[in-house]
Amino acid sequence: MPRTAKNDLTATWKRLRRTKSVTIRNELVERYLPLVDKLAEVLARRLWPRVTSDELASAGYDGLIAAVNSFDPNRGVKFETYCRQRILGAIRDWQREIDPLGRSGRNFERTLNAVEDRFSAEKGRAPTTQEMATKLGLTHTKFMRMKRTVLASHCVPLEAPNERRETSRSASFIPADPGPSPIDYTERELIREYLTRGLKEQDRLIITLYYYERLTMAEIGSVLGVSESRVCQRHTEIVEQLRARFSSSACDLVA
Repeated sequence: MPRTAKNDLTATWKRLRRTKSVTIRNELVERYLPLVDKLAEVLARRLWPRVTSDELASAGYDGLIAAVNSFDPNRGVKFETYCRQRILGAIRDWQREIDPLGRSGRNFERTLNAVEDRFSAEKGRAPTTQEMATKLGLTHTKFMRMKRTVLASHCVPLEAPNERRETSRSASFIPADPGPSPIDYTERELIREYLTRGLKEQDRLIITLYYYERLTMAEIGSVLGVSESRVCQRHTEIVEQLRARFSSSACDLVA
């Protein structure tokens, strides 16, 4: 960025911090919108056809606005790095919100799977629905209703509502990736926070995108605006840093 443009941008951030002007805030949001679009496009390649890049970008805009409102230039962190973390967080929050089962439903699904696996291991056969209902302390009717809800959450419609009227119910669904449950998500987030505590913003983002969002080094480079080789180099350095930090632990949390 030319020195004059950089000075102008710094002055704009200072005016926003001083005046809290909505006009200036919107000006900065407009400037950084391409960052949201790029991150949404990269993430959508992994999630398509379940969600589109436009849907992810819509969620990401909230993260960008929050980042502009809370950014402090005096922290010595580039805004581009800081806002990518906030954008990614907003997108992940939105993904949890659209979970069709919600927290209680996912808790039931988790318990259902655990009880069924334990029964099969003990008896050498799959349990009947009545046996499962008894194990879970539910009436048979309530158990079947909750199980149907869980099964339905793993399917998505292929056609638009008006098109589905002309097709059978079974033909209009395909399995969908249910993603982690809220409990799994919370556990993963706690581990991520523990592992990345104290890392620089960009290093935290590299770890999150690579290990949690399953992006390739090339895709991460596209998001960060650096080369793939630079991401690989930095990733190696981060891992070595974490290995040294956790070297006294009973298990290697990084490998």
